[in-house]
Amino acid sequence: MNIDYKAIGVRIKAARARKGVTQGYIAEVTGLSTPHISNIETGNTKLGLPTIIHLANVLDVSVDELLCDNIHRSEKIFQNELAELLQGCDAHELHLITELAKVVKKNSLDGVKKTRGRKPKNKI
Repeated sequence: MNIDYKAIGVRIKAARARKGVTQGYIAEVTGLSTPHISNIETGNTKLGLPTIIHLANVLDVSVDELLCDNIHRSEKIFQNELAELLQGCDAHELHLITELAKVVKKNSLDGVKKTRGRKPKNKI
C-alpha cells in the first residue's frame, strides 16, 4: 500500500492555518523541529502513527481527517469539507461550484464506463 504523505502534509498545513498557528508553535508543542514540521507539510518526510496522533490532537482534528486521502471509506469527511467550503458562498459562486461538480462527476463516470470490461494495468 502506498501512503500519500504529500496529501497528509497538505491536510496538516490546512488544519494549522485554520487554527491560526505557525509551524514554530506546532514544533514547540510537539517537540519536533520547525524544519521537520515543514518537511511533514510538504510531504518530504514520512511520519509515524504517534506523530500523526500528536499532530491531530494539537490541531484539534481527527486522525481520519488527516488520513482521509489514504482511506477507502472517507465519504463523510469529504462531504463535511464540501459543506464547509460552501458556507458563505453567494449565489454566483454556488452556481459555478455546482457546474464544476457536474463536469467532474460526469468525467469520472465516463472514465469508469470506458474501463469496464478491461483488465487494469499492472502497476510496478
